[in-house]
This record gives sequence, C-alpha cells and structure tokens, in this order.
Amino acid sequence: MIQNNGSVCRSIYANVKRKIEYFGDMSNLHGINNLFSTSHIPFFKRLFWLVVLTSSCFGASIILQSALKLFSTGVASYSVETNYLDWNTPFPAVTVCEQSDNGRVKAYLTQYKLSSNLAAFFKEVAFWNVKYCRTCNVCKINETCVENFEDAIDKIRHRCSELLTDCWWGGRYFKCCDELHPIETEYGICYVFNSALFGNSSILTVNRRVGLVDFTFSAVELVGVRIHAPDDIVSAALENILSRSSSLPLVTEFEAILKVEQTVNDLSVSSLSETMRGCLFKDDLPPYPDWPFKQYTYSGCLLFCRALAQYSFCNCTHHFLANIVKIPACNVKGLACLYQNRDEFPKFECNCPMACDDTQYKPVHIFYNRVSGKLSSELMKRGSRARVRFASLPTLRVRRLAIKDTLGLVVDIGGVGGVFFGASLLSVIELIYLFCIRRNRH
Repeated sequence: MIQNNGSVCRSIYANVKRKIEYFGDMSNLHGINNLFSTSHIPFFKRLFWLVVLTSSCFGASIILQSALKLFSTGVASYSVETNYLDWNTPFPAVTVCEQSDNGRVKAYLTQYKLSSNLAAFFKEVAFWNVKYCRTCNVCKINETCVENFEDAIDKIRHRCSELLTDCWWGGRYFKCCDELHPIETEYGICYVFNSALFGNSSILTVNRRVGLVDFTFSAVELVGVRIHAPDDIVSAALENILSRSSSLPLVTEFEAILKVEQTVNDLSVSSLSETMRGCLFKDDLPPYPDWPFKQYTYSGCLLFCRALAQYSFCNCTHHFLANIVKIPACNVKGLACLYQNRDEFPKFECNCPMACDDTQYKPVHIFYNRVSGKLSSELMKRGSRARVRFASLPTLRVRRLAIKDTLGLVVDIGGVGGVFFGASLLSVIELIYLFCIRRNRH
C-alpha cells in the first residue's frame, strides 16, 4: 500500500514537472523560459531570474492589496462642482397643514347634537400633537370618547378652499387649490406645492434662464408650513428648517429666503454596491420588510421607522399614519398605549441609510411679523401671506463619484500584470492553454 502511494506521488510530481518545463519552453512571459525551460541555462542566470520574478510577485501583491482595499472600503468620494451655468435646481416643496382647532370641533358637536364632553377627545384625534391622545388614557367610551372617530375627523378638518385662497408662482396668479395637492402626512391631510410624489413632471426648477422666481400663498386659517425637498414626505421626524416660525396664526406676514445644498451622483456610482457607496438610490429597498413606498427617500424611511416603533409597542399606529405605511390604525385603547409609551419611541433603533440624491434647503433669512392691533375686514379676508424664495441661484454643488469601480479594478489588475510580468489577458489564456488543454509530446 505504501509503495503504491509512493508511485502515485512520483507520477504526479513527474507530470507536474513536465508541465512546468513545457510551459517554460513555450511561454512568452518574460523570464519564465529562463527559469523553467529544459534548455541548458547557466545556474546564475536561473538564480537571477528567480530573484527578479520573486521580487515582482512581492511588489505586485502589495499594490494589488492596496487596490482591493481601496475598492472594498471608501470607494466613494466627493468633489465640488462650479459649472453652474447649466444647472436646473429644484424649487423646494411647500406643505401647508391645518394646525389646531379653531372652533371646528364645537361646530361639529353642535351640528350633530353630540355631547360637549367629547370636545377634548376630538381636538386630540383630529389634530396631531406630540402626546398623541392624553384624553384616551382616562376616557369612557360613548361618554368622553368614541371608537369610530375617523369619519368625524374628515368633517372637522377644513378643506383646501377653506384654508388657502390666492397663490402666485413667479408673479403668475392661480387659485391655491388648483396646484396644491392633498397629501396624507403624519399631521393628517395637508396640501403640498411642487411635490415629486405626484410625478416628476410636476417639479418646478430654477436656472439662469428662469431666474429667481418665488412662491407666495395666502392662508385664512391658522396653518403650519413645512419647506422641504420635493421628494420628501412630511413627518414629525423630518427636519423643520423654519423652527418656530413654521406656525402662521392670523394675520402674519412671512417670508423665507433660502439657500440650497444639492448632492448629485456620477454615473460611476451606480456600478457600486449599496454597502460600498454608503447610500440608497430611489429604486433601492431599505433593510425593512413590507416597505410601503414605491421609491426610497430618507424622510420616508424615518416616517416608516416611527410607525414601526409605534407598532412594536402597541400593535397599531396612529390613524394619520395607518394608510401611509399600511399598518393597522389604533383605536381608543391603542391611542392610550401611544400616549403611555411616547417617551420610548425615540429610543427605537432606525436603520435609515442616507439617500444618494439629496437636496437640502437652509434658511438664510426668515421674516416673520404678526400684525397686531385692530385688523381691518379686508386684511382678515386676505389672511396671512407667506413667500418662499431663494437668496440667489446656487454656484456650488457636491458630486459623489466612485474612486474605484469594477472597471477601475480590472484596469489596476491589468496594469500590475503588465508592469511586473509583461502579462495581459492573452497571457492568462496562454497559461490555461499550455497547462490544461495542449499536451506536451515528451
């Protein structure tokens, strides 16, 4: 048995030796024939080429390790662009939401002959607040709260025409409700101007040809204003760039002057994996099951995460969120659960990668003046007036690009093979051919 194993090993060794010698005789790679050829070559010449090839292998391995490390980590970089003459910059979306009760609950209770004991409950469920529904924690069904309250909310809240009247875009007048579309948000039904959620064809942009156009609207009720990127979904988690100035009581003169910071992507970034580029494109899916949206946005991910936090504690979500995220809505008992666990929701771990296409708006100046004293009937009829515009057209934007994509890695490998071994793709094919396909005649 031992003799058989020894003969097999000797046979394999002889066969491999013949293959290497044949490869040395036939190969076109530099130095290989001087090292492995069966021809008579002086010992010192073979030793010289052994040292050369060993050094080349060592140098090639160091450079390839660096190239692979660069490819696998930190493969996206950022550069600043200044060729602003041809840019089309998206104008921000403006979302207007009814903010609080202004006698609507009392009117609803009177119209439908309901007990005034329900007033506190309907004020909390018809308008979003940070405590969700404190009344639900202590109320009695059919006395100070009711189960089927969503139909009542629809009757209590104002319609668009009851909130907004006159609008202007770049000096062109139109009725606000012709261009501001109703949209479900965490604050209930709001009305949004220039949102990408209704199709990219509706997005308004500014450039050197259009100039610094502005958007102006009039509101005849107390409203809240949120300014954000056109593809964002408004939620309590979305950054409020206006801070306390976002609330417009009657009668207020308001102007927001903004600057824009935009991040765009080079075509090379699309060839990178999600892990390598560190962001998600709109067509990518975040690490959440049952993702409810057609496209990925960072704001949408934050909203969905808030809903998941509520669901994890209470097995339901706030009724304003339910239709958006496709999670069952809370009844009165569920709203009481939200109130009891409201301090735990911010601790819920959210895994929301940033979006690759990112547009952020920052306030340069906010003018806010609430008209005091006796108000004329004309001013009350006109209501609050808000104006949104850019301070100037952008002259800088950030471009994300791939330091090393797959093609770049192939080029690096080919360059190392060419520099250290004089090899190419044909050399690799030749190696496979000589070792595996063609048989030597020895």
